[in-house]
Order: sequence, then structure tokens, then C-alpha cells
Amino acid sequence: MRGISKITGCLLSGIFLLSWVSAPGASEVSDKFLNEAKTLANLEDDFFKKRLNNDLKGAYSHQHPVYKEKISIEEFLYFEGRVASDYRGGTGAHISGSMLPTLEHIKKNPSKRDVLGFPRPYHYKWYKNPFITVQRYSLDRVSISEDGQYAMVEITLRGRERLNPALVRGDIVFDMTRPHIDYWEKVDGKWVITVLVDRTSISGGMKTLYLIPNNNDAWEKKEYVHIDPGSLLAEPDPVRHALNGKH
Repeated sequence: MRGISKITGCLLSGIFLLSWVSAPGASEVSDKFLNEAKTLANLEDDFFKKRLNNDLKGAYSHQHPVYKEKISIEEFLYFEGRVASDYRGGTGAHISGSMLPTLEHIKKNPSKRDVLGFPRPYHYKWYKNPFITVQRYSLDRVSISEDGQYAMVEITLRGRERLNPALVRGDIVFDMTRPHIDYWEKVDGKWVITVLVDRTSISGGMKTLYLIPNNNDAWEKKEYVHIDPGSLLAEPDPVRHALNGKH
């Protein structure tokens, strides 16, 4: 019986060792990816706090330089952080009414006003639904492309959601948790936001607001190194703390 147990143990050990050695890309994971993931986690935290605190100028500083060429800081402020790079070409700019103000008007009047016409503070728009309040987030995963140029930071937004009182005839509020992904690209050695995704569909689908300068196919076809948040608290260890795989 002991002999059988030993043989079984050896077989299991051999299978485990073989699966580890043959794991795709295991040898490609290095401390560089873990250090980059830590950098991205810190940038994500800063980007989140700027949006949470309605620091739109700070949020704008994280945007891709190509986006900044197309969208001025005044436009970014006017549309409170939710404006597609080609919004005047037909994608829409998430404002009420069918008429878009002229660029000259926006640059002269970037501030928002309340219903009485008085200036009001900016409010970063996480969602089109005004009854959702984001309060905090948790980091789920950092994924970096094998060439080190692109990254996806997956987080879970947490807060409160209120049903429209005009529809439900009451005050119904409940906890809100929604997945969110921020897409980053390294440009001239600096990580910047390159894709904005709106996960507001009830069916769970995603609506892409802008993709620059890469299309969605480019993102989907890349190989990624996926790093869990627990790894970020440890010293670099490519074997224990990172897995290589497709997104």
C-alpha cells in the first residue's frame, strides 16, 4: 500500500512539474512586468482619485497625447470627462438636446451651470445615469502586453445606486458594484489612457467611447501577462506571482 502511495505521489509531482515547465510563456515573465504593474496600480489609483474628486484637469493630464490634440481641456471640462475624440463627427457627446455648441462657445464658456444659470462645480461623469454614485474601488488585475506597450487595469467600482424616484415613486437606494477597465498605452516612456469603455448596458455589453490610436482588434489579438493584486504587495517573483496568457 505504501508503495502505491509513493508511486502516486511521484506521478502527481511529475505532472505538476511538467505542467509548470510547459506553461506557455512562464519563462517570459520577469521582474520588469511586476514593477510595471506596480507603476500602473499607482497611476490607476491617482487617476481614480482625480475622477472621484472631480479634478477634471488632473484627469485630463492622464489622457493620450493624440486625444489631447483632438479634444481641448475646455471641451473635456465642458463635457465633464465624457467626450469622444470625434464627437463632432457623429458619435455624440453625451449632452442633452440635439444641438452641439460651437467650439468657440465651449472655449469661452467651459464652466457648467445649474438650472438657474449659476456656475456650479464640475462633476466627473462615471455613467450617464445620474443616480449612480461611485465611492471607492478595488483592484482586480493588471494585464500588460508582452511588448510592454499596452496595459489593461481591471477594477471594481463600488458605491450607491438610486432608482429614479420619478419612476418608482419612492426612495430606493442600494449598493452598487460594477466592473470597469482602464486601458493604458506607453508613449515616450509614459503610461497614458488610450481607451475609454462605457459599461452601462443592462445586458452587460460594452460601449466604446473612443479608441486611440489602436482599434479593438489590436487589443484583442495581443498576448498579455496577467498580474494579480496580491502580487503587488510582494517582492518580485515571476514564478509565484504572475501568469502569462491571452486576454
